[in-house]
Amino acid sequence: MKALCSWIESRTGLCGWLAACGAARVPGRVCLCRSLPFVLGFAFVFQAITGIFLLMRYCPSAASAWESVYWLQYEVQGGWLLRAVHHYCGQAVLVLVGVQFVVMILRGAYRAPREFVFWCVLLLGIVTLGLLLTGDLLAWDENSRSATLTRVNFLQSLPEVGGALFKLAAAGPEFGSLTLSQFTTLHALLLPAAFLVLLVLRWWFARRATTVEAAEAPAGSPYWPRQVAANLVGCLVFLTVVFALALAHGTTGDGRGVALGSPANPAEFYEAARPEWAFMGLYGMSEFKVFGGGGTVVHIFIAPSIMLCLFLLMPFTGRFKIGHVLNIVLVVVLLVGDVYLSYKIYARDDSDPLHQAAIRQSQLAAARIPVLIRHHGGIPPEGPLALLRNDPKTQGPALFKRHCATCHDWVGGAADDIKAEESSAPNLFAFGSREKIAGLLDPKQIAGDEYFGNTAFKRGKMVDFVREMFSDMEPEDLEDRNLLVMALSAEAKLPAQKVIDQKDAEQIAEGRELIVDYCTDCHQFGKSGRLGTAPELTGYASREWTVGIIANPADPRFYGKNNDRMQAYAESDDETKNLMTNREIEVLTDWLRGDWYEPEGSGQ
Repeated sequence: MKALCSWIESRTGLCGWLAACGAARVPGRVCLCRSLPFVLGFAFVFQAITGIFLLMRYCPSAASAWESVYWLQYEVQGGWLLRAVHHYCGQAVLVLVGVQFVVMILRGAYRAPREFVFWCVLLLGIVTLGLLLTGDLLAWDENSRSATLTRVNFLQSLPEVGGALFKLAAAGPEFGSLTLSQFTTLHALLLPAAFLVLLVLRWWFARRATTVEAAEAPAGSPYWPRQVAANLVGCLVFLTVVFALALAHGTTGDGRGVALGSPANPAEFYEAARPEWAFMGLYGMSEFKVFGGGGTVVHIFIAPSIMLCLFLLMPFTGRFKIGHVLNIVLVVVLLVGDVYLSYKIYARDDSDPLHQAAIRQSQLAAARIPVLIRHHGGIPPEGPLALLRNDPKTQGPALFKRHCATCHDWVGGAADDIKAEESSAPNLFAFGSREKIAGLLDPKQIAGDEYFGNTAFKRGKMVDFVREMFSDMEPEDLEDRNLLVMALSAEAKLPAQKVIDQKDAEQIAEGRELIVDYCTDCHQFGKSGRLGTAPELTGYASREWTVGIIANPADPRFYGKNNDRMQAYAESDDETKNLMTNREIEVLTDWLRGDWYEPEGSGQ
């Protein structure tokens, strides 16, 4: 063993270096606070290792970045955990640097001979923020793209040089594959290299400062074994926190690890996009105009630059007692202000129904896309957005808001209710269902806001007929109305009513005969009645019927010349002249009917 140690020492000098480390002393007493630099170095190594494995699976292209992250998140064994620990390790590194920075100020450890140590820690914090900012974009989901685009767009507010700086940051005139390539290079190579250089310089300057302090005050504590043990405990605590955060959402299901949003759509901007928590205070300072009428330049560039200069000057201003007190006050004020502004942003967003609705829609799309990919056996050549564009569950609400919510409500007492800008047409929630048709044939409801109350039909023949036939009903009349409801709703062939319609087949057959007796004076049903006076009841609220009335409500099959303000969305055979494509109408129709794919056992 002795010979082996001699051989290693002669070739590497390792034994001598370890002996020197064991003989080293640390100023003051051994404590966990002195473990922060060692834990930071450990975190960097851990982050580098996990980052290398992530980079092996990543493709920095606008066409494939999201797909590569999706594959890692959902298909690669343990990929979700690797991504989660890398993500939370990055957040924890910023906290470590921030704690070390604040501790140095509170303890006065930024003064001579530790000025360069302090500046290195300050620069480490800036580089870490850069790592978080560049890493945020790489998932290329709707939040990361929109939030990063907003931050980079701030550069354009700078006079004269803003446009050029934006193109430099985006690697071109717009966000795309070149932007991803540049951000990947910054995140995986340049910024980690800068972080490592700063770590080494911080260690070197701290060692020089310790030598100077030891010459002035030789007392101290031995590095071995107690400080080494404290360092190892710090690393263990760090790993425990990182893995606890990574496993906080469970170890099974699509919700585990770090959430992956729906793919970024360059044609749309996600209005609910927000920066990560580290930038939320700065975002709040700009949103709430902390400096009065100061514009973006003041809040995003000038104010942070002044704060940075004040931090750089702290080793000099802190030489005096009053200066040290002012430095502590400045740090406390900035921390409290950052927390307060972040809280105000979160509180404002929580109370904003439009913001919350956008988040719910985004979360629905993010949860939906893995289901669709598995259902279709993978991501199609057109990309994952093609799956979402053709998915009624996610696109239906968006199409309804864009084309129908000017007049119609879709309100059923749920969190995702859609309220019209000015309700002037029937509520389309549960359209075609038994409950909806029962209300249509109710004398007390038919002229209300849920049905014809805000339309030209409020005093029409249908309202008069329902009031005449079903007011003060005898038991047999009530039974007839129930049969009418069942039969008319069965024409819709709603997926949610398939089982109950099959069960009530006999009553539905009776109800169809009653439709002929009651309704064909105005409506056509099967071979009875005629078109042109009221909507056809054959296939009422079915997929084909609903597609037709959305395309052209003034068609003789529907309202004809009696149409009341309803827009024709696909009247022309040339789709380029229509307000909606045929596929969009089909998607909207399927959503109104609740007709979309759900995996077995989902309970939906």
